[in-house]
Amino acid sequence: MLVVCNHIDDVDLGFVLTALPRRFRHRLAAAAGGESMEALRTPPVDRSFMGKIVDRTKWILGSALLNIFPLPRQAGFRESFQYAGDAVDRAYSVLVFPEGRHTTTGEVQPFRAGIGILADELKIPIVPMRIDGLFEVKKAGKRMAPPGKIKVTIGPPVRFAPGRHPEEIARELQKRVEEL
Repeated sequence: MLVVCNHIDDVDLGFVLTALPRRFRHRLAAAAGGESMEALRTPPVDRSFMGKIVDRTKWILGSALLNIFPLPRQAGFRESFQYAGDAVDRAYSVLVFPEGRHTTTGEVQPFRAGIGILADELKIPIVPMRIDGLFEVKKAGKRMAPPGKIKVTIGPPVRFAPGRHPEEIARELQKRVEEL
């Protein structure tokens, strides 16, 4: 399945994994900001020696333990879409945050058309998810949330007829996430 979820913070993946049934948790490939991942993989030359080690360690752990793959905003997304297709062929589900960046207002930001392209190409059920309460915790500057403060809602799977316009699919998925 293709999982689409609103994007609040770097910890969203943990909440999605916790909310998913156990049988899906260990076979999930999660898309992350390609430019951010590349900066971790190849830190800038002016970064300190220890900073470079920390960045590369984050990249290795994210890739190896969380099965994160890069999904760039600007260029190179074809390789990422190919990776997502290969993951599906290996019986993995794929998680994408179609907004492309963290929300700054707490509201769901417009979904990028790339999710429509990916949905049309993969031809698998799409499961909308929504995280609520995390933005308020983040905005308050807290590291921990009281029990029950953060809620993850999983919507019913949806499929789209082949050939629908990618922007139309993106708008429909955004609507479904907002309505959860």
